[in-house]
Amino acid sequence: MAKKNVLAFLAAFAISIPAFAADTGGYLFGMVGQTTIKDIDFGPGVSVDDTGTGFKIGGGYAFHRHFGVEAAYVDLGKATATAVGQTAEAKAGGFVVVAVGMLPLGQNFSLLGRFGVINATVKASGPGFSDDTTDMKTTFGIGASYSFTPRFAVRADYDVYQKLGDSSTTGESDVDMISIGVVYKF
Repeated sequence: MAKKNVLAFLAAFAISIPAFAADTGGYLFGMVGQTTIKDIDFGPGVSVDDTGTGFKIGGGYAFHRHFGVEAAYVDLGKATATAVGQTAEAKAGGFVVVAVGMLPLGQNFSLLGRFGVINATVKASGPGFSDDTTDMKTTFGIGASYSFTPRFAVRADYDVYQKLGDSSTTGESDVDMISIGVVYKF
């Protein structure tokens, strides 16, 4: 009886090793989506467009089926403000490094949580002024991934980049990004 239990355990363990191995390793991703720059308020008479198109391209490594790291470049689009025929513009982007928590829900679907830093550059310009600043700021996000094959997946993310910019030069604002993209696992 004990032999049968040990053999059953070993068989179950051997079957689970390939599934576990498929959840670890390197991957590349590319995503595109909508960005929103928060906290822009110039008052009456100023038209503000605080949404833009952004993208994220990078790679990661899953050390375990529940934990990994990612590095990426993210372009957070631009916002514009127009008054009396004059236009000002703010753009943001930078390099991101995050720790990723993964919660597999079945064989193909996973929920994701991220926390890390962005080395963000914010550029603001308009009639008679131009300034930029680069700082390390925090970022966090959630997402979901669905694997169509062992190598390819589709992923949707919602990320928040906190307090980008400098309050005394470019202005300081949170930027949200909702995106969808593809993942290639190797």
